[in-house]
Amino acid sequence: MKFTLKRWRFCSVLLVLFTLFAGQCLAQDIKGPIKIVVPYPAGGGSDIVARLCADKMKDTLGQPVIVENKPGAGGRVGTEYVKGLPADGSAMLVVNPALFVVNPLVFSKLSYDPEKDFEPVAQIMTYQFVLSVPATSPIKDIKGLIEWLKKNPKEANFGSPAAGSLPHFFGLLVGKAAGIEMVHASYNGSAPLLTALMGNQIPMGIDTFESESAHHPDKIRILATSGTSRKLPDVPTFKEQGLDIEGVGWNGIVVPAKTPKAIIDKLSAAFVKAIKSPDVSEKIKQMGSDPIVTDSQGFAAVIKQDREKWTPVVQASGFKAE
Repeated sequence: MKFTLKRWRFCSVLLVLFTLFAGQCLAQDIKGPIKIVVPYPAGGGSDIVARLCADKMKDTLGQPVIVENKPGAGGRVGTEYVKGLPADGSAMLVVNPALFVVNPLVFSKLSYDPEKDFEPVAQIMTYQFVLSVPATSPIKDIKGLIEWLKKNPKEANFGSPAAGSLPHFFGLLVGKAAGIEMVHASYNGSAPLLTALMGNQIPMGIDTFESESAHHPDKIRILATSGTSRKLPDVPTFKEQGLDIEGVGWNGIVVPAKTPKAIIDKLSAAFVKAIKSPDVSEKIKQMGSDPIVTDSQGFAAVIKQDREKWTPVVQASGFKAE
């Protein structure tokens, strides 16, 4: 009887181990083509990087990886779309701080919850913000800007490409650090903001480095960049010029909640390999961004850190989206 009981226990342990092993193998199997959903129109920075990664990942994963654009409502349409897809690794979403940090703070009703509806996969790049003035402006640096604004407080207006964007809130951060009450003017994208700066319609603007760097110094003058190191040899960071502020935007990848960890790890490793490949990395640099990649845990930490950083800034602004 003892021998029979031991055999039964031994077989039970084997069965449990086999079930766990089989489940792990099944969890790593992603069926059919994989799609990376970009919640913005084709041709933008996030779309370009997604396509570069997709091309690399198809070889790593051994199956088709396609990019699908689902623009609308500032990225919310595509985000809601991926939220409702199967949590099996067949669909991923490109996200940024606007979607995952700012929107939950400014929308009274948001049809997705970044923390409950999605799981981080990888961060794939970062980008800096810049403060620019018209090329004809007499202001040459941040010190000169602050002195001029204190003498002309009614001119403390800055433009950004959109209300509720990270450049909008970074501008408020600049004002707080400088001890100046900054007034925000919203433009419908980077192009109208550039037009306003080049036409001396607004004294300064804040946008991404990618959007404005090609026009410096002929059409606009970049006074400062927002990172820890210079993006242009002749343009110091805010910190170098005495303002103790910094901040970057990022693009990252998420999947629907309840996606198995084994699948997340598999996708994360594929993104890390793609971003670290020399041609993809160089293309991101040419765009004016930085190819900084993390695994799922690293990206989760980045999101958490940005929520802690931007929540008081956004709440103090009183801004609410319609």
